[in-house]
Amino acid sequence: MPRSTRPTKPTMNKKPDTDVVILGSGLAGAALAAVLSRNGANVLVLDAGTHPRFAIGESTIPYTSMLMRLVSERYDVPEIKYLTTFENVQGKIATTSGIKKNFGFLYHREGDRQKYHEAHQFPIPRITHIENHFFRQDIDAWMLNVAVKYGARVQQRTKIVDVSFDDAGGTLTDDRGNTYRTRFVVDASGFRSPIAEKLGLRDTPTRMRHHSRSLFTHMVGVANYDDLLPKVSHGHPTPWYQGTLHHLYEGGWAWVIPFNNHARTTNPLVSVGINLDPRIHPDFDGTPEEEFRAFIARFPDIRRQFVNATAVRPWVRTGRLQYSSSKTVGARWCLTSHASGFVDALFSRGLSNSFEIINALTWRLLEALKDDDFTEERFEYVQRLEQGLLDFNDNLVANAYTSFGDYDLWDTWFRVWSLGQILATFEINSAYAKFLGSHDVRDLARLESIAPDGSIPAYAPARELMTFVSDRVREVQDKRADPKVAAKEIMAALVKADFVPPAFGLADPDNRWFNASPLKVAETIRWSRNQAPKDIGAIVDEGLTLFIKKRLSPEEFNLTEELKHIVATWPVIGRKLRSPLAP
Repeated sequence: MPRSTRPTKPTMNKKPDTDVVILGSGLAGAALAAVLSRNGANVLVLDAGTHPRFAIGESTIPYTSMLMRLVSERYDVPEIKYLTTFENVQGKIATTSGIKKNFGFLYHREGDRQKYHEAHQFPIPRITHIENHFFRQDIDAWMLNVAVKYGARVQQRTKIVDVSFDDAGGTLTDDRGNTYRTRFVVDASGFRSPIAEKLGLRDTPTRMRHHSRSLFTHMVGVANYDDLLPKVSHGHPTPWYQGTLHHLYEGGWAWVIPFNNHARTTNPLVSVGINLDPRIHPDFDGTPEEEFRAFIARFPDIRRQFVNATAVRPWVRTGRLQYSSSKTVGARWCLTSHASGFVDALFSRGLSNSFEIINALTWRLLEALKDDDFTEERFEYVQRLEQGLLDFNDNLVANAYTSFGDYDLWDTWFRVWSLGQILATFEINSAYAKFLGSHDVRDLARLESIAPDGSIPAYAPARELMTFVSDRVREVQDKRADPKVAAKEIMAALVKADFVPPAFGLADPDNRWFNASPLKVAETIRWSRNQAPKDIGAIVDEGLTLFIKKRLSPEEFNLTEELKHIVATWPVIGRKLRSPLAP
């Protein structure tokens, strides 16, 4: 594990002996420590806890993985690129993470069996890469050791109880009275941020529109949902258990994120949790385990998945998850990731937001260290990015929860959300491929300009569609519109939009599987060049073709490990490669 460092006891105004102190050694804090240290900064990481430790936020998405690639390449930390494909995680980090081949969504009604036609699946395009279910205790500890490799010092079991700033730097005091002097503080510690507490930065009440609480743990004995189905059921393209499975119901959702869902697995655990809007599902008088069992008993097909499941660690039950901050940057400090605010784990955007901030903050902080100038104005964009992403996610999740109240509304809302994710991924694919060839930061300018808006392209018709859909769903939430009428209007707008790639079937009401097969990708490239509106066509074409050209690059993909995982699924030849835990 990372070595410890002995604190000094400087007095106020003494010249700092550290460039940057990072509070928190989770994945975000450790990755930031790695990129800063790799680029010459003197970094000290302080954490109240120790590794390995339990954490959720395990599911990755294509946009996040591309962002990790960009950070890896921009700041010359190749290890971060190992996080971006399932095969590299397995071959270079640890064998305890799971595979993610799809986003799966099953809609449930209380007391009824799940209706097979009320389901959606968004498979990860195999032509690009396969995503991960990170087993965070291993991934986070590994990333912290990468930071140490590049020169970061780490001190665990160090709880910071006070912070103060002066013209020369910042002073942090731990619960044993030790003090630490630094030129800049990055607080990546989470909800109990010492800086947010000391400076009174939390919005009271939070400005977040969304409202939810959560229960979660890791379990063994969770049934693969596919094993509970008859041979002819949904007709989904990839197994539910090989993706992040979302069980949806009015007022919330449940997640099932397996680590034991591939042929070479070494981890029997499954991450499980439920999120509830307390305005619809009030607090429960009983233990978290009792609440979980009582709640899933309302939904026959969710309950069946957990008949033989057992928690391997204590359940966590939260109060309201949402919080926000009035400011996230100041002279000599910055709140990042979950220290600045949080909405909900729906759609797995937490890691994406963290790496957006790492990408934007790192070069600005390196320049500030060089110039010895830490004025707040230098970091204004970082604050705009953090606050913009928080508001974007709040709107996204609040509207999703509203749509959960009516399947038709959810069906149409999900299609528009999928369109936004596809277009945002095309944007970052294009930016990354260009930067990979040039290493000219000017190739990242367009991506930076749209990042605070969830990286939705700055294409007016697309932005107008997203706004229209959001407004209609908000009217449903406020009881000013009927959900089924709103659903029809949203589908009509989606069908009318000429910038929606037709091959994905988003505007086809009979299609529920948005899989990008090689044939559909080829059709989309042809459409982008011959039929699409000029601006969107260029984004789609570049987003597909520029990155596909890198598909066989050994610097981007672990082709040997990919082959091993393919062979491991073969009945006879793959026997030696398969794990006894394989499903």
